[in-house]
Amino acid sequence: MSYVLGPLFALFLMASAWAQTLTCNAAAQPPLVRQEGLAERTGDIVFTCSGGPANAQVKGNLTLFLSVNITNRLGSGNTVTGVVFTADNGSGPKAINTPGVLTAASTLVYNGAAFTLSSTGSVTLRIANLRADASQASAFPSAQIGVMLSFTSAPAVAFSGSQLTVGTPQTGLYVGFSSKIVCSQGGSPLARNVASFASFLSAGSAFNTTRVTEGFAADFDPLSGFQGLNADSGTRFIVNYSGFPIGARLFVPTVVAGSDAAQPTAGGDFGLPASGGQYVAGGSGSLLLSLVQFADSQGAGGTPVYTPGPPGSSVALDAMSEVYLPNGSGSIVYEVVDANPFIQESAQFPTFLALAPFSGADVDTSEEVFFAPTSSVGTATVADPIPRYEPYPPPDDCTLARDCGAIYFPVLKVIESSVELTAQAGSNPQAAFVHVQNPSGGVLRWTATVTYQNGSGWISLSPSSGINNGSIQLIITPGTLSPGTYQATLTIDADPFAGIRNIPITLTITPAPTPTPTVSSVVNAATFAPGPLAPGSLATILGSQFSGSNLTVNFDSTPAQILFSNDTQINLLVPASLGSKTSAQLIVEAGGISSAPQTVALAPFAPGIFTPGVLNQDFSVNGTAHPAAPASIIQIFATGLSGTGVITAQMGGQPVSQPYYGGVAPGLTGVQQVDLILPQNIQGNSIAVAVCGGATPDNVICSPTVQVAVSQP
Repeated sequence: MSYVLGPLFALFLMASAWAQTLTCNAAAQPPLVRQEGLAERTGDIVFTCSGGPANAQVKGNLTLFLSVNITNRLGSGNTVTGVVFTADNGSGPKAINTPGVLTAASTLVYNGAAFTLSSTGSVTLRIANLRADASQASAFPSAQIGVMLSFTSAPAVAFSGSQLTVGTPQTGLYVGFSSKIVCSQGGSPLARNVASFASFLSAGSAFNTTRVTEGFAADFDPLSGFQGLNADSGTRFIVNYSGFPIGARLFVPTVVAGSDAAQPTAGGDFGLPASGGQYVAGGSGSLLLSLVQFADSQGAGGTPVYTPGPPGSSVALDAMSEVYLPNGSGSIVYEVVDANPFIQESAQFPTFLALAPFSGADVDTSEEVFFAPTSSVGTATVADPIPRYEPYPPPDDCTLARDCGAIYFPVLKVIESSVELTAQAGSNPQAAFVHVQNPSGGVLRWTATVTYQNGSGWISLSPSSGINNGSIQLIITPGTLSPGTYQATLTIDADPFAGIRNIPITLTITPAPTPTPTVSSVVNAATFAPGPLAPGSLATILGSQFSGSNLTVNFDSTPAQILFSNDTQINLLVPASLGSKTSAQLIVEAGGISSAPQTVALAPFAPGIFTPGVLNQDFSVNGTAHPAAPASIIQIFATGLSGTGVITAQMGGQPVSQPYYGGVAPGLTGVQQVDLILPQNIQGNSIAVAVCGGATPDNVICSPTVQVAVSQP
């Protein structure tokens, strides 16, 4: 028989001298124990002794060394409670009341244990309910709880069976989920009768089903079963829910009938017809779970709300209980109150959701199931519950249920295996799509998230969750990303059972093209009208990409004086040195990049009046609110009158050969000023005015007219 030599398991008996030799053989029947268990009952250790003196009194010391920690509860001092030590000399087992003392984490000592041999010199000693931390055994190659016995006395006692195995750990809990609960914008209806299973089915409330399956027969044990000896409870499960929005309510069956019940409890989405279930007490038993009231957050304490009736009694199960969800999280605890120890059983229960419709993104939630009470205490203590368990994540139970890949399980399929995009630095956002499908049955609820290997925030998702088939739009925003390669991962999670897919995303940012200044038009700075430019006067260049450093404008390589610029406009003084040229090649340079050459026409005179560009005699801006008086002087500001010759004007279509003043506007670069005296007898409220320039009074070019407001007496 295989065993583990860790701490040793030895027995020392010192008896009074006798002529006959007492022969003892040690044996054990090692049960399967739950490897999640921290306080598992190991197999009984039985010493069968014979050949001693009739009716002899035996007194000695018994020391037990276990290969893992002993985890019975402690009484006063280091006294261990719960272990049953008996001697049977033919008249039935009698308790050996000598207290066992824990001298080390895995060492139990009985000093002065006394018992009496039968009239034939025989006795059977039994040590039962020695509890151990089964999770420790996984550290050993054979993954068993082993012992070794050493039996000595004076005089000597013949002893055999010195090496034993008292427990074989095995995974005890397997769990399956039909889907995950996703709180979608449409919400989920509340049953008319929240205390009725059938009412939730009729209402069409959203739900998922959880299935718990035992790893081996007799694994799910009621308090009356093998593991229940001197325990606080039968096998329990704690179900933790989290991530639910405000207003969400959850409901679960109060009592759950298992797979071997007259009618198992089922929501209808996990291979069984929808039913609250029906249970019949008696026979070999069938799996039955009951909610536990007032259990703590680890699943300890409290009381099952239902216990089986007398043999033969039958009950239809319909009761529901609400899960308390403070801050969107809560838990329930089920306890096994009946089971069949001879077959492998499972139980499934739906969790129904009630939630009003809401706006915003769908809310992903989570659910986890463990044996309970959960704990991390793997030593004997005064008050820790028995049994108790490490909260190991349970494996999928479909292999045990033989339904892996069944049609009622949703399956996540993603069409695209990767996404690769290229964009210029600073360019506009672009879109890509990833398509999600459920080629199987059930309800596939999925969520999508992005993790970045470099860079951050350059992907947004719409939507970030969905049900069954759908498309995820990826909005890729180059933003301020520098040229280079950026990588991220799109994770589509439909829970570990339906599938999780990771889609690599690669974004290559190429350098943006160097901005090239572009000239769209060159116009008179006063009128913004196309036409020839006058050297020494103002012009405006319209275009794009004028914001680069070291902005210059050249006319036939002669630089112009720039008076104003932004990305789309340049106001400048046309170089006077262009003189009598009739055209010039204009080039704008910004950031060291030159525009394409553009030919512009030149003329000595190309007049245009600014808007507003007329002042009254009192220097107010002329307009309907401030008209000029007849016979008063108006001041007209224009550009394009910088040539050599005469400056004239027109008023009311009549030439004015001798303005009151015509020349440079004092203090204004490239601007000319023409002052005119309005006629005394002006008719109407306005008069058309133009300014003109030319080589002689008979050969002038006039500006477009502007209307000057005139007051009347």
